[in-house]
Amino acid sequence: MSSPLFDAHNHLQDYDSAAAAVEALRLAAEAGVELMLCNGTSPGDWEAVLTLAAGNKAVIPCFGLHPWFLKEAPPGWLETLESFLLRVPSLVGEIGLDGGKNASDLARQEGVFTAQLRLAKKLGRPACIHCVKTWGKMLGLIKEEAPGPFLFHSYGGPPEMMAEFASLGAYFSFSGAIMDAGREKLRRALLAAPPDRLLFETEAPSADAPGWRAGPAGLVEVIAAAAKISGRTAEELSALSWANGKRFTGR
Repeated sequence: MSSPLFDAHNHLQDYDSAAAAVEALRLAAEAGVELMLCNGTSPGDWEAVLTLAAGNKAVIPCFGLHPWFLKEAPPGWLETLESFLLRVPSLVGEIGLDGGKNASDLARQEGVFTAQLRLAKKLGRPACIHCVKTWGKMLGLIKEEAPGPFLFHSYGGPPEMMAEFASLGAYFSFSGAIMDAGREKLRRALLAAPPDRLLFETEAPSADAPGWRAGPAGLVEVIAAAAKISGRTAEELSALSWANGKRFTGR
Protein backbone atom coordinates (compact mmCIF):
# COMPACT_ATOMS: atom_id res chain seq x y z
CA MET A 1 0.00 0.00 0.00
CA SER A 2 1.36 3.44 -0.91
CA SER A 3 1.96 6.01 1.81
CA PRO A 4 -0.58 8.75 2.44
CA LEU A 5 0.60 12.28 1.63
CA PHE A 6 1.06 15.35 3.83
CA ASP A 7 0.78 18.82 2.22
CA ALA A 8 2.78 21.06 4.55
CA HIS A 9 1.41 24.38 3.29
CA ASN A 10 -1.57 25.70 1.41
CA HIS A 11 -4.24 28.43 1.49
CA LEU A 12 -7.49 26.69 0.64
CA GLN A 13 -9.42 29.77 1.76
CA ASP A 14 -8.01 31.63 -1.24
CA TYR A 15 -9.99 29.66 -3.81
CA ASP A 16 -12.55 31.74 -5.68
CA SER A 17 -15.46 29.90 -4.08
CA ALA A 18 -16.28 27.38 -1.41
CA ALA A 19 -17.24 24.96 -4.18
CA ALA A 20 -13.77 25.28 -5.73
CA ALA A 21 -12.14 24.52 -2.38
CA VAL A 22 -14.38 21.48 -1.91
CA GLU A 23 -13.45 20.22 -5.36
CA ALA A 24 -9.75 20.74 -4.59
CA LEU A 25 -10.19 18.67 -1.44
CA ARG A 26 -11.95 15.92 -3.40
CA LEU A 27 -9.11 15.73 -5.90
CA ALA A 28 -6.58 15.77 -3.07
CA ALA A 29 -8.27 12.80 -1.43
CA GLU A 30 -8.19 10.91 -4.74
CA ALA A 31 -4.45 11.62 -4.98
CA GLY A 32 -3.82 10.29 -1.48
CA VAL A 33 -3.36 13.59 0.37
CA GLU A 34 -4.72 12.75 3.81
CA LEU A 35 -3.45 15.70 5.86
CA MET A 36 -2.68 19.30 4.99
CA LEU A 37 -1.82 22.54 6.75
CA CYS A 38 -4.21 25.33 5.69
CA ASN A 39 -2.61 28.64 6.65
CA GLY A 40 -4.49 31.81 7.49
CA THR A 41 -2.78 35.12 6.79
CA SER A 42 -4.86 37.79 8.57
CA PRO A 43 -7.92 38.10 10.82
CA GLY A 44 -10.04 38.45 7.69
CA ASP A 45 -9.55 34.81 6.66
CA TRP A 46 -9.29 32.97 9.98
CA GLU A 47 -13.01 32.16 10.07
CA ALA A 48 -12.81 30.68 6.56
CA VAL A 49 -9.87 28.49 7.60
CA LEU A 50 -11.84 27.35 10.63
CA THR A 51 -14.84 26.46 8.46
CA LEU A 52 -12.73 24.46 6.00
CA ALA A 53 -11.17 22.47 8.84
CA ALA A 54 -14.57 21.81 10.42
CA GLY A 55 -15.81 20.39 7.13
CA ASN A 56 -12.91 18.10 6.28
CA LYS A 57 -10.80 16.01 8.66
CA ALA A 58 -7.78 16.26 6.34
CA VAL A 59 -7.48 20.01 6.96
CA ILE A 60 -5.37 21.12 9.91
CA PRO A 61 -6.09 24.81 10.56
CA CYS A 62 -3.34 27.36 11.10
CA PHE A 63 -4.01 30.92 12.24
CA GLY A 64 -1.53 33.77 11.98
CA LEU A 65 -0.75 37.27 10.76
CA HIS A 66 1.45 37.19 7.65
CA PRO A 67 4.04 39.97 7.22
CA TRP A 68 2.37 41.14 4.00
CA PHE A 69 -0.88 41.91 5.79
CA LEU A 70 0.09 43.87 8.88
CA LYS A 71 -2.11 46.79 7.84
CA GLU A 72 -5.16 44.51 7.92
CA ALA A 73 -4.76 43.76 11.63
CA PRO A 74 -7.17 45.73 13.85
CA PRO A 75 -6.48 46.58 17.50
CA GLY A 76 -6.73 43.46 19.61
CA TRP A 77 -5.68 41.14 16.79
CA LEU A 78 -3.32 39.14 19.02
CA GLU A 79 -6.08 38.39 21.53
CA THR A 80 -8.36 37.38 18.66
CA LEU A 81 -5.63 35.11 17.32
CA GLU A 82 -5.30 33.40 20.68
CA SER A 83 -9.05 32.86 20.83
CA PHE A 84 -9.01 31.11 17.44
CA LEU A 85 -6.09 28.92 18.46
CA LEU A 86 -7.95 27.88 21.61
CA ARG A 87 -11.13 26.95 19.73
CA VAL A 88 -9.65 23.97 17.88
CA PRO A 89 -6.41 21.96 17.70
CA SER A 90 -4.38 24.20 15.41
CA LEU A 91 -0.99 25.68 14.57
CA VAL A 92 0.31 29.25 14.45
CA GLY A 93 0.83 30.38 10.88
CA GLU A 94 1.48 31.83 8.50
CA ILE A 95 3.84 34.20 10.30
CA GLY A 96 7.31 35.50 9.54
CA LEU A 97 9.62 38.14 8.11
CA ASP A 98 9.87 39.42 4.54
CA GLY A 99 12.83 41.57 3.53
CA GLY A 100 11.70 41.77 -0.09
CA LYS A 101 8.14 42.91 -0.61
CA ASN A 102 7.82 44.80 2.69
CA ALA A 103 11.39 45.67 3.63
CA SER A 104 10.38 49.17 4.74
CA ASP A 105 8.46 47.91 7.78
CA LEU A 106 10.84 45.25 9.05
CA ALA A 107 10.85 46.71 12.56
CA ARG A 108 7.09 46.26 12.83
CA GLN A 109 7.29 42.85 11.19
CA GLU A 110 9.76 41.77 13.84
CA GLY A 111 7.49 42.88 16.66
CA VAL A 112 4.46 41.10 15.21
CA PHE A 113 6.45 37.96 14.46
CA THR A 114 7.98 37.84 17.93
CA ALA A 115 4.58 38.26 19.58
CA GLN A 116 3.22 35.31 17.60
CA LEU A 117 6.26 33.13 18.34
CA ARG A 118 5.71 33.81 22.03
CA LEU A 119 2.04 32.91 21.70
CA ALA A 120 2.96 29.64 19.97
CA LYS A 121 5.35 28.84 22.81
CA LYS A 122 2.77 29.77 25.46
CA LEU A 123 0.14 27.48 23.93
CA GLY A 124 2.55 24.71 22.95
CA ARG A 125 1.73 25.02 19.25
CA PRO A 126 4.09 24.50 16.30
CA ALA A 127 4.60 27.52 14.03
CA CYS A 128 4.59 27.82 10.22
CA ILE A 129 7.08 30.46 9.10
CA HIS A 130 7.57 32.59 5.98
CA CYS A 131 11.09 33.99 5.58
CA VAL A 132 12.46 36.04 2.67
CA LYS A 133 15.88 37.72 2.66
CA THR A 134 16.03 37.91 6.46
CA TRP A 135 17.77 34.68 7.39
CA GLY A 136 20.34 36.17 9.75
CA LYS A 137 17.67 38.11 11.63
CA MET A 138 15.44 35.03 11.68
CA LEU A 139 18.18 32.90 13.21
CA GLY A 140 18.78 35.48 15.94
CA LEU A 141 15.08 35.70 16.83
CA ILE A 142 14.64 31.94 16.93
CA LYS A 143 17.62 31.66 19.26
CA GLU A 144 16.22 34.40 21.51
CA GLU A 145 12.66 33.11 21.66
CA ALA A 146 13.37 29.36 21.68
CA PRO A 147 9.93 28.33 20.38
CA GLY A 148 8.76 24.75 20.00
CA PRO A 149 8.85 22.99 16.62
CA PHE A 150 8.63 25.33 13.63
CA LEU A 151 8.40 24.89 9.88
CA PHE A 152 10.00 27.02 7.19
CA HIS A 153 7.53 26.85 4.35
CA SER A 154 8.94 26.83 0.82
CA TYR A 155 12.44 26.98 2.27
CA GLY A 156 14.67 29.32 0.29
CA GLY A 157 17.49 29.99 2.73
CA PRO A 158 21.15 29.03 2.58
CA PRO A 159 21.77 25.28 2.69
CA GLU A 160 24.63 26.03 5.08
CA MET A 161 22.22 27.34 7.76
CA MET A 162 19.98 24.29 7.81
CA ALA A 163 21.88 22.27 10.39
CA GLU A 164 21.79 25.10 12.92
CA PHE A 165 18.11 25.79 12.30
CA ALA A 166 17.39 22.06 12.67
CA SER A 167 19.17 22.03 16.03
CA LEU A 168 16.69 24.72 17.15
CA GLY A 169 13.65 22.70 16.08
CA ALA A 170 13.20 23.52 12.39
CA TYR A 171 11.45 21.49 9.73
CA PHE A 172 11.93 22.39 6.05
CA SER A 173 9.21 22.26 3.42
CA PHE A 174 9.87 22.39 -0.32
CA SER A 175 7.41 23.47 -2.99
CA GLY A 176 7.13 23.08 -6.74
CA ALA A 177 9.89 25.68 -7.08
CA ILE A 178 12.35 22.76 -7.01
CA MET A 179 11.15 21.91 -10.54
CA ASP A 180 13.00 24.98 -11.84
CA ALA A 181 16.38 23.67 -12.97
CA GLY A 182 17.80 27.17 -12.55
CA ARG A 183 17.22 27.14 -8.78
CA GLU A 184 20.53 25.48 -8.02
CA LYS A 185 20.77 26.76 -4.43
CA LEU A 186 17.26 25.56 -3.70
CA ARG A 187 18.06 22.11 -5.00
CA ARG A 188 21.19 22.02 -2.84
CA ALA A 189 19.02 22.88 0.14
CA LEU A 190 16.69 19.99 -0.69
CA LEU A 191 19.66 17.62 -0.66
CA ALA A 192 20.97 19.13 2.60
CA ALA A 193 17.70 18.84 4.52
CA PRO A 194 17.89 16.40 7.46
CA PRO A 195 15.72 13.42 6.47
CA ASP A 196 13.72 13.60 9.70
CA ARG A 197 12.79 17.25 9.04
CA LEU A 198 11.88 17.08 5.35
CA LEU A 199 8.41 18.08 4.15
CA PHE A 200 6.71 19.01 0.86
CA GLU A 201 3.98 21.49 0.00
CA THR A 202 1.82 22.87 -2.78
CA GLU A 203 0.94 26.38 -1.56
CA ALA A 204 -2.31 25.88 -3.46
CA PRO A 205 -4.01 27.65 -5.03
CA SER A 206 -1.35 30.31 -5.73
CA ALA A 207 1.20 27.81 -7.00
CA ASP A 208 -1.13 25.80 -9.23
CA ALA A 209 0.63 25.43 -12.59
CA PRO A 210 -0.19 24.07 -16.07
CA GLY A 211 0.54 20.37 -16.23
CA TRP A 212 0.11 19.84 -12.49
CA ARG A 213 -2.88 18.36 -10.77
CA ALA A 214 -4.70 21.38 -9.37
CA GLY A 215 -4.65 22.13 -5.66
CA PRO A 216 -3.14 19.96 -2.93
CA ALA A 217 -3.29 17.00 -5.34
CA GLY A 218 -0.30 18.62 -7.06
CA LEU A 219 1.80 17.35 -4.17
CA VAL A 220 2.25 14.20 -6.23
CA GLU A 221 4.20 16.22 -8.81
CA VAL A 222 6.30 18.01 -6.18
CA ILE A 223 7.36 14.73 -4.58
CA ALA A 224 8.08 13.16 -7.97
CA ALA A 225 10.39 16.08 -8.78
CA ALA A 226 12.12 15.80 -5.40
CA ALA A 227 12.64 12.08 -6.00
CA LYS A 228 14.28 12.72 -9.36
CA ILE A 229 16.60 15.37 -7.87
CA SER A 230 17.55 13.37 -4.77
CA GLY A 231 17.85 9.90 -6.28
CA ARG A 232 15.25 8.52 -3.86
CA THR A 233 11.94 7.00 -4.82
CA ALA A 234 8.71 8.95 -4.63
CA GLU A 235 7.32 6.26 -2.30
CA GLU A 236 10.27 6.70 0.07
CA LEU A 237 9.86 10.49 0.16
CA SER A 238 6.09 10.18 0.57
CA ALA A 239 6.47 7.89 3.58
CA LEU A 240 9.25 9.99 5.07
CA SER A 241 7.37 13.28 4.76
CA TRP A 242 4.16 11.69 6.06
CA ALA A 243 5.95 10.52 9.21
CA ASN A 244 7.62 13.91 9.60
CA GLY A 245 4.34 15.77 9.15
CA LYS A 246 2.60 13.62 11.73
CA ARG A 247 5.45 14.21 14.19
CA PHE A 248 5.53 17.96 13.55
CA THR A 249 1.80 18.39 14.08
CA GLY A 250 1.40 15.79 16.82
CA ARG A 251 -1.32 14.02 14.81
